[in-house]
Amino acid sequence: MTTAPRERFPIARKLLRFGGQWRANWLLRHQHPASYWLHLIGIPLTLIGLVGLFVLVWYYAVILFVLGYGLQAIGHRIEGNDIGEAIPIKRLLGLPVVPISPKYAGRNNSANPPT
Repeated sequence: MTTAPRERFPIARKLLRFGGQWRANWLLRHQHPASYWLHLIGIPLTLIGLVGLFVLVWYYAVILFVLGYGLQAIGHRIEGNDIGEAIPIKRLLGLPVVPISPKYAGRNNSANPPT
């Protein structure tokens, strides 16, 4: 018995859909070119610092982590929106949240990354 192509790999299909939605949301929140590029540098530095805690001297790993996260924070400051990890905390505390910068809130060009 063979299954129809639509019935094969339902988990993979859901993961791909989730990944596409996540990417579109990420691009919507990082539309300013400086913020976009600061994140492209900062995210790998943060991840290397996190993994580096297990393989590097601890203070080098912490420096990489803080530098990477700092670049991302600067990007969000330029963009004019909140850092993604702070949004749930602010909502929990009842504080105002800015998930997407007001200057980009009306636009929906998330399919095209900034250059």
